[in-house]
Amino acid sequence: MKRNRKLVIVLLSCAIFGVAFADEWKAPSRAAKRKNPIAADDKSVADGKAVYTKECLSCHGATGKGDGPAAKDLATKPGDLSNPKVWNETDGELFWKVTEGKKPMPTFAKLLNDDQRWNAINFIRTLAPRPANSSTAPEGASK
Repeated sequence: MKRNRKLVIVLLSCAIFGVAFADEWKAPSRAAKRKNPIAADDKSVADGKAVYTKECLSCHGATGKGDGPAAKDLATKPGDLSNPKVWNETDGELFWKVTEGKKPMPTFAKLLNDDQRWNAINFIRTLAPRPANSSTAPEGASK
């Protein structure tokens, strides 16, 4: 009887712990280490803005705040790409998230080629001000 009670407690603890972290969206470390092969120059940022405008703006909004016209119809609010905390993620992490998606965000693996996704990452970097205490981007992030 005591053993069953302990088992139930352990299972409930695992379930509660799992629910508490269910919203965390972490890229695998291999993906996070991936470097952006495209320099964040004016052309890349402009190309990325075009991709963002066509594919992302409807949910994430013009300034990345997650307030696009389609956002009101979603059960889960789109991420705020204008938040300086975006700089805590590497380009590889952002690329993985764009590639894989997470409901309600679709996967863009087949819709956009790699260059389009990397350019979009370079544009997304322009939406969030770099934190004052960060003189450089995280490893793997464009500068």
